[in-house]
Amino acid sequence: METTSIPSQLNPAEASPMATPLRRLEGITYWVIDDPEAIRDFINTEVRKEWEQDVKAMAGDPASGVWLETLRSRKWRLRIVQTAAVKLDEFALNYVDAKSGYNFAGRLAQRRKELRKAIELFGLVIWPIVIREEDMEVLDGYCRYTTLKEMGVPRAYAYVGIL
Repeated sequence: METTSIPSQLNPAEASPMATPLRRLEGITYWVIDDPEAIRDFINTEVRKEWEQDVKAMAGDPASGVWLETLRSRKWRLRIVQTAAVKLDEFALNYVDAKSGYNFAGRLAQRRKELRKAIELFGLVIWPIVIREEDMEVLDGYCRYTTLKEMGVPRAYAYVGIL
């Protein structure tokens, strides 16, 4: 297992480097964090910032997001999950902003095409998807997850949040 120091891909301008091993599963290479406390810190800082921005962009209040409230109380683990068991939030998939013309599903399809090309042609290394254990719903990584499903990848690394 190789360990390297990389910046967070979520917000490279603000992130500090973290040591993460590379892991391969089903022909896909992942940056992973093994330590549950380090995963918790990563989810509750870097990933949370992105989620809060997404909620604001959808004219919501991050403080009122029920699932955002549970992040700090979750125990996070790196797990291998069956992609067929993972679910997507239908509200998020169907989100369209009439004012800006932003269409989540349309943008996701474009990003999925780009990500698949980068993985297949260049061996792009990706982060695990982030899911809730109780319903196996994706919290972060819609593009990664849907790309892996489209590629027929049966198992993926995931950070699983347990209440």
